Amino acid sequence: MVQQSSILEIMASKNFTFSAEVFPPRNGKSPTIIMEKLDALGGLGMDFISVTKGAMGSMRGGTVPIGYMIPDRYGMNALVHFRCRDMNRREVENLLVDHMYFGTRNILAILGDPLPGEPANAINPETHHRYASELVKQISDMNSGLYLPMKQGGGPRGGMKTDFCIGVACYPEAEDMEKELFVMGEKVAAGADFAITQMVFDADDYAEYLDALRSRGIKIPIIPGIRPVSCMEHVETAEKNFGVTVPESLKTRLKCSGGEADAICLGFTLELIHDLKAMGAPGVHMFTLNDTEIIRKIMGAL
Repeated sequence: MVQQSSILEIMASKNFTFSAEVFPPRNGKSPTIIMEKLDALGGLGMDFISVTKGAMGSMRGGTVPIGYMIPDRYGMNALVHFRCRDMNRREVENLLVDHMYFGTRNILAILGDPLPGEPANAINPETHHRYASELVKQISDMNSGLYLPMKQGGGPRGGMKTDFCIGVACYPEAEDMEKELFVMGEKVAAGADFAITQMVFDADDYAEYLDALRSRGIKIPIIPGIRPVSCMEHVETAEKNFGVTVPESLKTRLKCSGGEADAICLGFTLELIHDLKAMGAPGVHMFTLNDTEIIRKIMGAL
């Protein structure tokens, strides 16, 4: 089993990190699809690769073995998404133990989106986590050697300490910023070690959000997520599906781009990375929807 570094260790050893997100193929598709993507990422200088878990409630298994393959077969550090909405606390503990056996070091703790057709308030608080901070606390407890009781109503059981580095998601463009800052405070109090933002297209949005967090005493590293786009369709999808704001300057240039959209978008992304680095961001995490070619272009141009 390949020994992985924690995200905190990676950031401590690097002035600026580069990482990317991949997602498993839909159930029923060949595993070679994701293996080819990881092959392509292997030589591009990624400091870690994150792998999603059923994003948007989709049917995409394979997160645990892919998280194992990333270091074992491809020699890269992995960040494994852990989605708990559809699991009770005992199932959460069992899956965390599975991750421990597979050598998972880094976990992104998320509640997850409702399953298709599921009401947003369908979670039973007696058996399931209602908030990502509760999942963070359960992982943090296991890091302290505390496990769920064998019988209902009992106290926590002592056991071996796990060594998970716990990441969380955060939202610089949240509609209710006061609520967002409160939620982030809860996640950090529960044991979060670092956070990755929803995609940002403006470095100033990241800076303002970071200032707001710091004013609340939230000091964990905040890695900005970025969405390298290559056409107007990507821009429109980002705004529609993720509720983010894309600068009008980029949209105007793309509308008049002719055949230069790809070059315009690459230049925009490179400038965004430069600005984020200049303002002290610890790195960038790239959401590319498994488009490894755009990552190759970015890394080749830096």
